[in-house]
Amino acid sequence: MLTKKYGVISKNKVIGYVASRYLTYIIQFVNSLFIAAYLGPFYLGIWGFISLVGQYIGQFNLGISHSVNAIISIHKEKRWYVQKVVGTSMTMFLGLSLIVILFFIINNLLNINIGSRYNFPKYSVLIVATGIFGYLNASISTVFRVYGKLFEIAFSQTIVPTLMLFSIIFFKGEQLLWALVISNFLSSLISFILFLSKSPIKIKLLYIKRLFKYIQKKGWYLFVYNTSFYLIIITTRSFISGYYSVKEFGYFTFAYTLANVGLLLLDSLSFIIYPKLLNRFALSSSDVIISLLNMLRNGYITISHLIIHIVILLFPLFLYFFPQYEQSKSAFYLIALTLALYTNAFGYSGLLIAKEREKVLSYLTLLSLLINIILAFILANIIKVPFSYIILATMFSYFIFILGVVRLGLKYLHCQNNIMSLIQYVFPYQLAIPFFLSLCLIFFQVSTIYFVIPLVVFGFFNITTIINLKQTIKRIIENPNFINI
Repeated sequence: MLTKKYGVISKNKVIGYVASRYLTYIIQFVNSLFIAAYLGPFYLGIWGFISLVGQYIGQFNLGISHSVNAIISIHKEKRWYVQKVVGTSMTMFLGLSLIVILFFIINNLLNINIGSRYNFPKYSVLIVATGIFGYLNASISTVFRVYGKLFEIAFSQTIVPTLMLFSIIFFKGEQLLWALVISNFLSSLISFILFLSKSPIKIKLLYIKRLFKYIQKKGWYLFVYNTSFYLIIITTRSFISGYYSVKEFGYFTFAYTLANVGLLLLDSLSFIIYPKLLNRFALSSSDVIISLLNMLRNGYITISHLIIHIVILLFPLFLYFFPQYEQSKSAFYLIALTLALYTNAFGYSGLLIAKEREKVLSYLTLLSLLINIILAFILANIIKVPFSYIILATMFSYFIFILGVVRLGLKYLHCQNNIMSLIQYVFPYQLAIPFFLSLCLIFFQVSTIYFVIPLVVFGFFNITTIINLKQTIKRIIENPNFINI
């Protein structure tokens, strides 16, 4: 019986993928600590800026990969159609790559020198090349994601931190910066070769005018949605890099990197089920969708907040080994709470995309981005708060987005959503009370030991949900078809 049980577990694609991601996150976590130690606040600030530019390039994708993911998730049974969609998207990405290359050529010819304070120009060629392969990989990897071929995806995600780990072992200081940039480039190149050779459909460049227009029309609103969403945190980081010192940006980069580690494991599960959710949302009735959303949200959001309260309590342990980053403490706490807050939107953006409501979703996200920019500007340039408090602009922007996206989803499902019931649904008291307790403790700058209080309160209010999660986890482990929801 025991042998049979372990046999089932070993064949479970979800467990295999999550296990690989868990290993990868451990490597990423170790990398982030050693990078912070070997670069120091100044060079870590430069690495943070390099990463920031890479993120801007990645977000300038016109929504092509997001559009492809949505289209083929719904029509995955028609492989001939999937092949045409992916082939057309590859051609579109090549055209986009030429625009990106042209932009950086003009930057050099006109001596605009973007990021000269961070010595960015000397790394620009490799960063642009990495971004271009990133475009192509984003398009092809959607096929692997939709058809459940998780090994190749796991490999492409694991090779990046693995090569970075080797760089950390052999290089220090500015040489380490170069090694990290080269590692990112090699990772994207190797992933492209792997995706191309192992693709479940034939990959070839195509130009089908009808599909081109359809992908771009659907992709434009998804581009506005996804890019505006990611630009919320990117613009926050940009304000810090522009209005504060390189060392302070290094402190924020350290805090942001570690805060993200807490929820990466849950992100791996949401990454797997997202295409399946789109398929179910597109084909199911409102009653089925409501039941599915309630089940998934209850577990996902609760465990996300639990993880964040635990990592807040444990963060001083890292400062013990890296005392030079003591000034990042408040930033870490606030970033962690901001990330926990955003998980309260889980499921509803996917619902609107599946029901082809990308247009209104894009407007909502763009509004949230504008709110973030205005608030961050006020905090940084007018009030001149310490760098760690700039993230409050993002926290408020996320809250506005969550209220908006859930309201739109409930409206589509014909559910009552007056303001009080909406807030209670989005942010129930059993999550809100521990959240605001932690927020107050941060503002009063109390000793870390007091953060036990929100954790205990959270456990008291959510003990039943936490116990029920045990059964859900058991189902994930024992049921190889859980990935199909």
